[in-house]
Amino acid sequence: MMMPSNTRAGQDAGFDAIVVGAGIGGMVSAAYLAAAGKRTLLLEAYDVIGGCTHAFRRAGKWEFDVGVHYLGDCGPGGAIPTILRGVGLDRKVEFLPLDPAGFDTIVFPDLTVRIPVGWDNYLNNLCAAFPAERQRIRKVVGILRRIGGSIDHSRTPASLGGQAAFVRRAGFAARWAMLPLTTLLDAHRLSPRLKAAMSVQYGTYASPPHRTPVAVHAFMLQNFLSDGAWFPRGGGQVLSARLGEVIVANGGQIRTRSTVRRIRTEHGAATGVELADGTRFDAPIVVSNADLKRTYLDLVGREHLRRRTIRRVERFRMSQPFFNCYLGVDVDLGQWIPNTNFYSVPTAEDVTSLFRDLAENRGDYTLDERIEQARRRLPAYVSVTTVKDPGNPHAAPPGSSVLEVMTLVPGEPEAWGLDRWPEPSDNSYQDHPGYRRIKEAFTEIMIRRVKEVIPGIENHIVWREAATPLTQHRYTRASGGTPYGLELSIGQFGPLRPGVRTEIAGLYLCGASTAWGPAVEGAMLSGLHAAGAALGRDLDAEIRAGTTYGRPPTGPADPPDWDALATARKLATRAPRTPPAPAHTTEQATGATPR
Repeated sequence: MMMPSNTRAGQDAGFDAIVVGAGIGGMVSAAYLAAAGKRTLLLEAYDVIGGCTHAFRRAGKWEFDVGVHYLGDCGPGGAIPTILRGVGLDRKVEFLPLDPAGFDTIVFPDLTVRIPVGWDNYLNNLCAAFPAERQRIRKVVGILRRIGGSIDHSRTPASLGGQAAFVRRAGFAARWAMLPLTTLLDAHRLSPRLKAAMSVQYGTYASPPHRTPVAVHAFMLQNFLSDGAWFPRGGGQVLSARLGEVIVANGGQIRTRSTVRRIRTEHGAATGVELADGTRFDAPIVVSNADLKRTYLDLVGREHLRRRTIRRVERFRMSQPFFNCYLGVDVDLGQWIPNTNFYSVPTAEDVTSLFRDLAENRGDYTLDERIEQARRRLPAYVSVTTVKDPGNPHAAPPGSSVLEVMTLVPGEPEAWGLDRWPEPSDNSYQDHPGYRRIKEAFTEIMIRRVKEVIPGIENHIVWREAATPLTQHRYTRASGGTPYGLELSIGQFGPLRPGVRTEIAGLYLCGASTAWGPAVEGAMLSGLHAAGAALGRDLDAEIRAGTTYGRPPTGPADPPDWDALATARKLATRAPRTPPAPAHTTEQATGATPR
């Protein structure tokens, strides 16, 4: 069923709804609000929409995805295609499958374990790799499978009712759901290397095994094992470009380089926003996709919040941040490797100790000792975009490839040679000798991890650059420099996380810190539910039943070389640039010398 759009084109004085931040959660929320007839304004501080789903380019020939590596739940009836179908995009976004025999490949120095589609296949591969622990593996996988298959990602995390329904479905396994993943693995006396093989994918939710609920890990596995891993054709930027087309087609506006200074309130209700340059926009609905702590403490302001809200927000723990290294190589890696992601694990120890020592920086090490420990022990995740999407004409020159390698790292500025977090407008930290030294050391460590899973790659690197937690903080203003919002730990899971409603009437939240958690699917669901709350509708139930909203993008068919990044730029009105202006979400490097 097509729902008519009631937007009033050409009027700029006021809006029905304003969305702060064009990350994927904000994009979904703005698309649904516009498609449902709300005159919608989407404001983005950066100069390209998409947040961590956007792409950046280098030297006119390399394109790197900032945060989209692979997605679950993209098969027929999956959450992501259903959300896109709800605004008429089901034929505009295509998802390409990774290798079903091993979408993830975990590489130890003397053992390789492939993670295939299907719970039975997963069980069989683990048993083949660890034959002496077959019975224990069967018990643990059985628990994970029962819990994962009982979770409805859209419904379970959001309410106590959803949790109750989960408990009924999970049965006996539910007693493990809110215990730490490490507790489950330890209780079944798994060997350290097997525990590493079964938990190293914690990077997909950036929460350590000793604080992550079993339910989080079980759902992550269910999301990929149920119908595979996927990558959007054309890269992550396609998602925001297509959603942006929906916003504009339904009378909405997108403005980039438009930093929101505050969310205006009167008598406990949102009335609009004020930009950094003093411009004001009025609207009775404001949806914030900005960092949760910044939304409450800076944009709304402590003076407008209850004391218990302030205390709760201050106590929230952020997810661990990442170190990201982007490489351009002069070979076609599609001829070298299968369509898989790699987890390069240089030791056989339990990853819980690795996380505590190296990501949380609890090891009693000097700086040089910490770098050496990371060189020997720190695991990393390797994603080769051009193997997942070989037809993207913008990704790399013919016969070349782009890839990313990343790992969880400490977020404290002291761990990066600095004594404080710089202001987002201050990029002078890039030239600090201590910062440059540590960043270069971690870049070399990441290249070492790639060499361990793709031997010989070091001879073909022609472009490299890296991003630290300070980079993330600078360009997205994320608390703690993390792209994953609040940590998915025991006390911050499901209903214990913020929902979409706030104590400010008309103010709603979306993004990685809400009940649906981080990554693309979680953020998209949060945007859907935020729009539904603002509209007073159960959008989730309606789109599952087949409802489509608004006016889908129309126009001539896309050319074969359709450019998502160029389209995303064209959709937005860009405010004048004010230095220092961000140009990407990593710090630029030239040639082989990261800055």
